[in-house]
Parts: sequence; structure tokens; C-alpha cells
Amino acid sequence: MAEPVTAVQGAGLAAYLLLAACMLLNALANFVIKLAVRGQQFQLDIAHLGETLKHLATNPVLWGGVACFGVALVGYSIVLSRLNLSTAYPVMAGGGFLLVFVLSALYLREAVTMSQFGGALCIVLGMWLLLR
Repeated sequence: MAEPVTAVQGAGLAAYLLLAACMLLNALANFVIKLAVRGQQFQLDIAHLGETLKHLATNPVLWGGVACFGVALVGYSIVLSRLNLSTAYPVMAGGGFLLVFVLSALYLREAVTMSQFGGALCIVLGMWLLLR
């Protein structure tokens, strides 16, 4: 009896490798943007909007994050031409969450609670089930 075809085999390994690269770029973009605004506390009122926009528009680190988002968008568009959205999006979102979770804990020294850790394990399980 033949082995069942998994989602990865059926859609092609290249599409899943590109999805992984896009997921990494998306998570990296979020991390870099966090670095760009770290230590800032922008005012959330209209009177300070110009000042905030000027600061953001002239921040090269932030633009590096935007560039990562742009490349991820192009790659993800290609991925969506080959994979089901119902598989690609949860893997992209869940995997991105996990990468940001790890980067935040290791490099930004953000606290990790047991409930967050449990949620991360649930996401790993969910991604595994989606890719079967």
C-alpha cells in the first residue's frame, strides 16, 4: 500500500521553503521595527502626529523593517499562488508568532509567562496538524 501524500509533498517543497523564508522575513521585520522604536514613547494624539511621523520617516532601522515586510509580501504572494490560504496563513501567522516570541525573549529580554509558553506549544501542535 502506498504512503499517504503529506501537504508538504503535495504542494511542493519549494513552496514551503519559500513560506518559511517569508515567515522569517515577516518576524524579522517586526523585530527590527521594535528595535527602531525601542526607548520611544510616541504621543497618541493629533497634536504630536507630525513629530511622530517625522521621526518614523527618517528612521533607517524602521525602513529596514519595512523592506523586510515588502520582500515577505512578494514571496508570500508567490506562495499563495501554490498553496491553500487555509494552510499558508495559519502557518505564516503561527510560525511568525513563534519566531517573534523567541526573539523577544532572547534578545529583548521580554518576560515569558507559563500561559504564553503553553500557547506557543499549542501553536506548534496546530501547525503540525495543518501540515500533515
